[in-house]
Amino acid sequence: MDSRKGFTMVELLVSMSLFVIVISITSGVFIRSLRTQRVSVALIAANSNVSLAIEQMAREMRTGQSFSASGGSEITFTNAAGEPVSYRLNNSAVERNAKRITASNVIIDNLKFILLPDPSYPPRITITIGVSPANVSVSGIVINLQTTVSSRIIGG
Repeated sequence: MDSRKGFTMVELLVSMSLFVIVISITSGVFIRSLRTQRVSVALIAANSNVSLAIEQMAREMRTGQSFSASGGSEITFTNAAGEPVSYRLNNSAVERNAKRITASNVIIDNLKFILLPDPSYPPRITITIGVSPANVSVSGIVINLQTTVSSRIIGG
């Protein structure tokens, strides 16, 4: 009877191979989870930023008048203070009177203003916007948002 205790070389190789496979699978799942989390954070940030921009535009349009939507991606009107206001898409950003209102970490893919004038009702403006994160690892994903704003001023 052999009194030597321990593992043979084959047993060590098999156990080490299984250990390496388990660690590889586990680290792959962990890396994939980190990438997915990074994409989610970028999409949430882009959505939050463009939602704030839409809310700012809608709030000002509700009390505006003399709307003119020329070209689809630009709208001009007079706000409640009597000042001329222009919102437009320029260089993948939304601008208000030529000043950027969206963050640099988002790309505005499309912006469209649809003016629905009706003499018997206040004007309605539909804002459609497509946004994607500026993060290169999240390219190709576009979030589309839309809202319709009704002016509070009849005949505006």
